[in-house]
Amino acid sequence: MKQFNLFPTLILATVMILAMACSSTPKCTIHGVVTSQLDSLWLIDMEGNPIDSCAVKDGAFTFKTDRNTSSFVIIMNKDQSARAIVIPDAKDVQVTFGDGPAVVTGSPLSEEMAALQQWIMQQFNDANEKAMGLYADGKSEEGAAVMEEMHKTMADHCKEVYLKHLEDPLGIQAMTFLIDAVPDEEFIELYNMGSDLVKNDASIGGYYESLTMSGNTVVQLKADGTFAQKEGSLDDFIGQGKYVLVDFWASWCGPCKEETPSVVKAYNDYKDKGLVVLGIPVQDKMDATKKAMVELGIYYPQLLDPKQELADRFDIHAIPHLFLFDPDGQIVKDGMHGEEIDALLKTVFQ
Repeated sequence: MKQFNLFPTLILATVMILAMACSSTPKCTIHGVVTSQLDSLWLIDMEGNPIDSCAVKDGAFTFKTDRNTSSFVIIMNKDQSARAIVIPDAKDVQVTFGDGPAVVTGSPLSEEMAALQQWIMQQFNDANEKAMGLYADGKSEEGAAVMEEMHKTMADHCKEVYLKHLEDPLGIQAMTFLIDAVPDEEFIELYNMGSDLVKNDASIGGYYESLTMSGNTVVQLKADGTFAQKEGSLDDFIGQGKYVLVDFWASWCGPCKEETPSVVKAYNDYKDKGLVVLGIPVQDKMDATKKAMVELGIYYPQLLDPKQELADRFDIHAIPHLFLFDPDGQIVKDGMHGEEIDALLKTVFQ
């Protein structure tokens, strides 16, 4: 009887099955139209990590990503002046960048998210206009009542959205608004009702941690790969007789990660000359911050700012944002990027 060697056949069949499985992974194609002045765009995942980039050609661009209703991607340019959030829940999604906010169509969840954002903005604008008129007429109590009612209306609506979307990014969007809209006890209750998707969000998880920890926390990665952790404040670093470079950033912020090598270089080049470098992760979860510190080689201390209190203190509306303080705690310069950091420090430490 003729003997057949089935081993190669089995290998081939296995390879074909795996290939079919890989190729059958549903994909989402994001077609884009650009009517504003953009020459290139990035595709960023929900943790702030770059996935892909492309040039804008003849006013159009295309990205491909896995279809998934439990995550989102961000399309943006380098300075974040153009930004669109897409939940890849459909085969084909369209994004249009124009003079106003980006418009996403073809994705039911993305459209619902955009509608929520627009509704919140409209509620705020309408109430603010009415309240300003009352304030101008000397009716400050009535103006305050209008704003209070607006916040309650928005909070109630966002809670409804959140409870319907515990398993997708729309729940994250609603819960992010609720950070500042409900009492801390209610926030904790809503947080505990959430899925891991919500709880693992850096800003939501970071705020929850801030409610369950006492004081401000400073973490620092040590040479052996472990972390030192203690309570601290900004005053422990600024105004203590040394120049201090402060980097407001976050693990979920792609541009922040691009800026980090310049800050790390500044730390390595000038720490022995007396420079203190301090990172301030804004609205970030501690585990996410620590993971990024290891990945990016950040060995200078991090003063956590989960409630965005320090960022608000310095009127920061976008990150990364760097400051250089003099030994007396006065701001020497802020808003530096890339090579500007090294050029400034060369002047200071020459």
